[in-house]
Amino acid sequence: MRDGDVGLIVSSFLERLDEVVERSMEAISQAVPSYARAGDAYMEDVREAVRETVLNLSTSLAQQRAVTSEELASIERVGARRAEAGIPLQDLLRAYRTVVRTCWDVLSEECRSSQGSALEASLILAEAILRYTDQVSTAVADAYLSAQRAIVREQEGARREFLADVLYGVDAQPEDILRRAHTFGYDLSEDYMALVGRGPEQDSRKEAMVAGAVARLYGPSSADPIVLQKAEHTIALVPVAGESDPAAMPEKLVAELTGDWRFGVGGPEPGLEGIRRAYLEAREALEIGMGLELSGLVYRFDDLLLYHFLRSEPALLDRFVETTLGPLIEYDERRKGELIKTLEAYFNADGSVKMTGSALFAHPHTISYRLKQVERLTGWSLQSSEDKLRLQLALRAHRLAYSRREASEPPTG
Repeated sequence: MRDGDVGLIVSSFLERLDEVVERSMEAISQAVPSYARAGDAYMEDVREAVRETVLNLSTSLAQQRAVTSEELASIERVGARRAEAGIPLQDLLRAYRTVVRTCWDVLSEECRSSQGSALEASLILAEAILRYTDQVSTAVADAYLSAQRAIVREQEGARREFLADVLYGVDAQPEDILRRAHTFGYDLSEDYMALVGRGPEQDSRKEAMVAGAVARLYGPSSADPIVLQKAEHTIALVPVAGESDPAAMPEKLVAELTGDWRFGVGGPEPGLEGIRRAYLEAREALEIGMGLELSGLVYRFDDLLLYHFLRSEPALLDRFVETTLGPLIEYDERRKGELIKTLEAYFNADGSVKMTGSALFAHPHTISYRLKQVERLTGWSLQSSEDKLRLQLALRAHRLAYSRREASEPPTG
């Protein structure tokens, strides 16, 4: 069969263009329900895309060439529009295959009615259609996925902006926040517990790790948990409705995670203002717990209220540290001593000189001498329960002040 014979078959095919488009539309309506549900305006766009596809295929067959860059660009625009409309990718590809199959049915009819060899014509056209389908499917799928990624990035950006408004309330009206919450599937009328965590330093998947752990623990519910990464903090807002033991939720979450995690816990609190308050409590609890190097992986704000009050007035905190521990701090700095370290170890050892020596790898006589230096320099007695309490609080306040200053210093390098 000569090339001209294929051209004649394609010309006859094009004379039936309107019929091919209508048959394709009917087949799409039956094979791809999501298209039919999208409405009349959407189906008009589909009709235009079908007509363009049939014309492009016809030109490609008649000229026996590959799809041009201009034709691919048009196909890619269709893929992007389908992604924006929320049509599943498999439905988009099924629609294209349906159009090509309809074209093949009509071309087969034309081959059988032609004067030349129907078999030879069919083979030539079938090979060309397969090449066309392969190119088009790849182009439309790539464009769809690219557009979908852009949509996800845009939605994720909007979600993060919304959550920032929830947590910080910057220039956002409560009514607007509650309305936007429903857009993202969040019910802020529930009581939420806030958890603010620090995870493995070098792991970039912290948000995904916590989100996965929360999903495994709580699954689908009337109010979805909210997970967000903010700088070094991983934030989880978890609704407590339906939980038989809300107090155990943080430990359950930690048990689901791998790596070195610490969490501060606030709440649960009701409503938008309650969520913000719970978040601030959780963040402060984490700062206190890590600043004081407290034992355990979970630090509850309600358990750390004393330290909250100490932190609430930085000037008074510094003054308390200076009046109580000032002479010891000055002595250690001037003589490179270890009086502060020894006093902390002494209290951690429940007042045992021997255990303090073991912890510091020092002889008990050395520890006793240092403790006498502490009493002499401060004027406080380690035999007095009231003086010991003052010194213990001052040591904790000293750590809090140090961690506060360290956190406020700009990073170097």
